[in-house]
Amino acid sequence: MKLHLFNPENDLALGLNCRHYTPPPHAAAIHRAGALLPMWWAEETDLILAPECLRDEAGRLAARFGLKGQVCGDASAFAGLSGTAPWGWSLDARRQFLCAGVRPEILPTDSAIDRIRLLSHRRMSIEIINRLDGHYPIAVETDNPDRVVELEKSHPGCFIKSPWSGSGRGVFCARSLDSGALHRRAEGIIHRQGSVMVEKGLDKVADFAVLFHCGEHRAEFMGLSLFQTEARGMYSGNLVAPQGLLWDRFGQFGLTAELERLIAQLEPILTALISGDYDGWAGIDMMVYRGADGQLEIMPCVELNLRMTMGVAAMKIAQRLGCRDIRFLGWEHRASGGDNTEKEASTNAGSLVILPPSDGFTLRLTPMSDCFQQ
Repeated sequence: MKLHLFNPENDLALGLNCRHYTPPPHAAAIHRAGALLPMWWAEETDLILAPECLRDEAGRLAARFGLKGQVCGDASAFAGLSGTAPWGWSLDARRQFLCAGVRPEILPTDSAIDRIRLLSHRRMSIEIINRLDGHYPIAVETDNPDRVVELEKSHPGCFIKSPWSGSGRGVFCARSLDSGALHRRAEGIIHRQGSVMVEKGLDKVADFAVLFHCGEHRAEFMGLSLFQTEARGMYSGNLVAPQGLLWDRFGQFGLTAELERLIAQLEPILTALISGDYDGWAGIDMMVYRGADGQLEIMPCVELNLRMTMGVAAMKIAQRLGCRDIRFLGWEHRASGGDNTEKEASTNAGSLVILPPSDGFTLRLTPMSDCFQQ
């Protein structure tokens, strides 16, 4: 019996590194709207840490899609609880479980979470790339805002990243700022999180990720994730399909053999870096980009996400639904007008509401337009 928790604000909580984290309104709304998302991968006896008022909604989801998991607001009554499965680990995640009555002995210690936090720092992309065979673009970590301005001047269009942030937040392109504004913004990130990451801009063609599960002894490749981001780098949604179709879609770039070679290297690299310190899902974000000679290439580690990801969620949803074609999974947000009923949220032809509307957000699965192309 596991207790699941959807806490998508976790990367932000890691950045602040405090036990009582208050997420910004947008992140808090996604937390509430996605509270039942773990039902899509929960097992028969599992529990979902969510408000008791969602019991009826959980029952409707279970009946409609054959999902598992029981809503639980207080875990102290469940003596058989053997483990916890949050979206991601932080001091704040540990606090949420303790407040729900989970026994401290089945939770990671503060020192274990501190290790997970260090492994979740964006500098891990440098460590991973340095261990790969080949020459790849590599980020620069600095605690000097003057260095950030200098790097942007020498390579206009750099991307500046906070060490910890999620879903594309905490990432911006320096091209839009003058030197003074860039200096001030970099200085602010350094003040809050100790350093800042600077990446040379690439001619991006597509985003994707490789998914691993990390256990006590090894990290094992589990699947491919194809996703899309907005122009500013913010996550917008995932392709949902059988793995075979996703590999076929990726194959249009002519880089399948190269990706397979990289995955074979990444399994032992992640095992060496993470095994014994973390048990759970991990995703390495990658990129297909066009090099200076016009040829397509793979950027093998944009960042390591040491947590559950929407790519894993998309894979689990595809399995639960028995998908045979390619669809698109994304959060829709209606900023005004209040929540819609499920009937209203299902009016798009061929769409499927994966989670009921809440706080203006709806998680929807829609037919895939042919937009994931070179």
